[in-house]
Amino acid sequence: LNSSSILIVMTFGMTMVMAVRGIDLSIAQVADASGVVAAMLILSGKNFVVAIAGAMLFGLLVGVINAVLISYLGVPAIIGTLGMMFVVRSFELTLTNGAQPQILFTLPAERVKNFFFMGQESVGPISILIILTIVITLGMFLVKERSVFGRHMDALCGNVRSSLLAGIHVRKVFAATFVISALLAAWAGIMLVSRSGNAVPRGVETYLTDCFVAVYIGTLISDRNKFNIIGSVIGALFVGFTSNFITLMGMGIAYKNIFNGIFIILAVALGVLKSRTQS
Repeated sequence: LNSSSILIVMTFGMTMVMAVRGIDLSIAQVADASGVVAAMLILSGKNFVVAIAGAMLFGLLVGVINAVLISYLGVPAIIGTLGMMFVVRSFELTLTNGAQPQILFTLPAERVKNFFFMGQESVGPISILIILTIVITLGMFLVKERSVFGRHMDALCGNVRSSLLAGIHVRKVFAATFVISALLAAWAGIMLVSRSGNAVPRGVETYLTDCFVAVYIGTLISDRNKFNIIGSVIGALFVGFTSNFITLMGMGIAYKNIFNGIFIILAVALGVLKSRTQS
């Protein structure tokens, strides 16, 4: 559950974007770079509040740029976020002098105890990381499934022209999902560094495929193959448990990629078959 919590938060961001027929290929890279930014600020002597704020501001900046490029300049989402992925990766590698790990667990305990609190402490038998994930899950459920903004997202997914005629600010809704995605990615990166005690550049890139698998598995929970928060949680837990199983069995990353590919194909195929059966 601890290891899956980071993936759950990232999956929420991908869910929001894909729910309006978009895609965010930069989400894993943003999480990666945000964790590096937070770690570097801690290493430079800044307190944990400044470190977290700096990482979140970085995520916000990337999200706003993605939103402007895709929603207002008309750049296709797959092209815009792919380009941003490479930009963020280059920024990260430049910042770390060629992927140099940022190690925090060797620092004096008083310098890192507050930053490590959310990733390594617990309340009774439940870790702070899981509690934070539950809170974020509740918040995202209210935003996606129970708010006016969520209904506007559903309308936009159904028919863009009808949404425009209904008075929905389509560009704003579309743009907001990319900002939310980047902010959630940044928070996931902070959570990961707080849990592991170090930030390894390009260490979160494999989460991108995991996000896709989790989101598509989550659509099977919905009657209409709808992108939804509860389904994304179930999908992320499934991916997390599968990854742990592969690790415990001593299988490499190649096997994980094989399983991910199979799961994506099966989830989409089952979704299509379910839609045909219902129609």
